[in-house]
Amino acid sequence: MVFAALYLFGLKSGVGADTLSQFFKMIRVDTHVGVSPSALRTQLNNMERLLPLFQDECEQRIRKEPRKIVAGLDETFFGDFIILVLMDLRSGYLLLEDITEDRCFDTWHKKATPRLEQLGIEVDHAISDRAKALIKMAVTGFKCESGADTFHTQQDVSRWLGARIGKRVTAAGKQREAAQKSEKKASNKVSGFKLYLLKVTGIMAKKKLEDSKQAQMDYHENLQGISEEIHPFSLTDNHINDAKKVEERLEVRAQAFEQIARNQDIPDNKNVMKKFRNQFKSLANSIDFWWLWVSDALESLIVDKERRQWLTTVLLPVVYWHHKVEQTKKPKVKEKYRKAWEQATDLFKEHPLSATLSESEMQHWLTWADNMVRQFHRSSSAVEGRNGCLSQMYHNGRGLSEKRLKALTVIHNYEIKRENGTTAAMRLFGTNFPDLFSWLLNEMGELPLPRKERGVAKPNPLKLIDVPC
Repeated sequence: MVFAALYLFGLKSGVGADTLSQFFKMIRVDTHVGVSPSALRTQLNNMERLLPLFQDECEQRIRKEPRKIVAGLDETFFGDFIILVLMDLRSGYLLLEDITEDRCFDTWHKKATPRLEQLGIEVDHAISDRAKALIKMAVTGFKCESGADTFHTQQDVSRWLGARIGKRVTAAGKQREAAQKSEKKASNKVSGFKLYLLKVTGIMAKKKLEDSKQAQMDYHENLQGISEEIHPFSLTDNHINDAKKVEERLEVRAQAFEQIARNQDIPDNKNVMKKFRNQFKSLANSIDFWWLWVSDALESLIVDKERRQWLTTVLLPVVYWHHKVEQTKKPKVKEKYRKAWEQATDLFKEHPLSATLSESEMQHWLTWADNMVRQFHRSSSAVEGRNGCLSQMYHNGRGLSEKRLKALTVIHNYEIKRENGTTAAMRLFGTNFPDLFSWLLNEMGELPLPRKERGVAKPNPLKLIDVPC
């Protein structure tokens, strides 16, 4: 119980040793085990020392074979130091999470290259924001395409338009409310031209509020549209997408943003739209890269032309949209994905090849399609989520040491499980590993015994002890 509390609350949640010591004393554990703050800090330090050894043992056990991944890269800043984060986006495995003083290309290359070589991992595609060092790391370090991150692209547009439109909706609402109050208050006191002016003011305020709300709705629709355009299949008819089609549709979204800005008289002082258009190619190359990966996989399987077409145009859309329905939390977006999945399912049922496959063969191709679908990535949001987790740990007042960060990395890779019961390590390496906490219990040794308190001397002012000369 003591080790479980230290592991769960001390390591994973950042609760301090003093608070944990108070907790153990409240439940009377201190009568059996040494739970002073200093003793608990010793145990936490021992856990931090042992956890990286567990990851080393597990990585030494894996079969050495080439593994191709789509990587997510980012940096997160904490006071006077930076943490570099490199993650396999499909599995969520943290390949690198290291404290450093700078984020230049040389630092990234020095830390990431030996780590990938150690695990036999080859990065085929890298997703990141448009930081120059990250782009260079993809192109020069990994020798692959650098894909723009959808999350950061939407964030740039949101910072430009979203907040300003929101403020205008709020201001228009207040103006509308004030006009209604003034008209209601003056209706029994004034008449004629003054009352007419108040009514006109109310009508104009109402019109301004309606225009602002419509602009806000159009903005949200097109902001979500950026994400909806970047799929390997069209959301409307399930036709295969390519980079050229995606770029054309993103241009339509860009023009819509510009029209909204003109209607609302919002200037683009920071050239957000120019930056957005410069990222079209980097946003769309994830589509072409994924289709190239699918093509290479089918070439290695040696399938005939008819089955290849069935796999790419019939089965993959069904599995892809089903994956998106399960993954998405927003109700409106989920409904769009559900309609696309239903349309793809209808086509699957109508295709003659679907009924000729045996159950085992169908399951084989479903497994293959699911694996391919999980290799498609257009955002490094998983890395952003990790950054948020580290930020919460740092800002709760405990900070982050290098030893603590390494321990947290191991916990993320080998202890945290998804709904299907798999850890990031299991998903990346395709094998089972020992239970992390059970291994840790065997390595921690015995808990210290409680200290025997000394008797407290109580001075008696009425008695003076004689001291010999």
